[in-house]
Amino acid sequence: MDLASLYPPRTGEPRKGDFGRVVVAGGSLVYSGAPALNALAALRSGADLVFVVAPRRAADLVAGYAPDLITHPCDAPFPEPDAVFGHRPGAIVLGGGVERTAAAHSALREIVRRADCPLVVDAEALHALAGKPDLLRGKRALLTPHGGEFEVLTGERYPAAQASREAAVRAQAARFGATLLVKGLVDVISDGERVALDHQGSPYLTKGGWGDLVAGAAGALLARGASPWDAARGAAFLVGAAGARAAARLGESTLASDALAEIATVIAEARQGAG
Repeated sequence: MDLASLYPPRTGEPRKGDFGRVVVAGGSLVYSGAPALNALAALRSGADLVFVVAPRRAADLVAGYAPDLITHPCDAPFPEPDAVFGHRPGAIVLGGGVERTAAAHSALREIVRRADCPLVVDAEALHALAGKPDLLRGKRALLTPHGGEFEVLTGERYPAAQASREAAVRAQAARFGATLLVKGLVDVISDGERVALDHQGSPYLTKGGWGDLVAGAAGALLARGASPWDAARGAAFLVGAAGARAAARLGESTLASDALAEIATVIAEARQGAG
């Protein structure tokens, strides 16, 4: 993956917002960590502005993670569509930490229907779109399931053999009219025509939150103008490489949040290598 091509040198007089506005739509009355990791990964991956639209409890908790995060508390127990689009998103990261209810799924589908910007569809949003590929037709969408979520989303088993996995991901990407990034020890990425594999990572990246980092990083790249195909490959490489660096220091103690500080180093090394 030519990561440096996604981070060209800045020229002229750049202003706040020129390099991406991301809205993270997620969280619930129980879960706040996923949208926080989405948002922090998006900022570390180059987005200028990140807004977290979440139920009030989750939004208030996310606001305490870092002063860089902007939160929009919702009165509903799920992210409200009007709040999402009120922040003029350049990309939306959708689904992390959302509760599995009919009302929440309806709100997630409404956000997809109304979106005219690129989307990262993750976590509970994958459940909300299960068996509904037509909702993504004409959208610039990147879906980021793990193997189990792939099965929920598509109604098909995720094969055990690597070659069969590649064929299955390509077929389902074509069916949904989207780019799929199926996370695993080897990430499988397809836009329905091309297939790429990402081998970055470490056996120590097994705690919760790694997928949230990938979704957030992908959201940043989409908001900066990358295609879903390039955003998928870039986010997989970026988070995997950052995670490997963290795991080399911390081993069994590695947390997803430990990779956040390593993202800058991965980007810098890629740009130095390209120079």
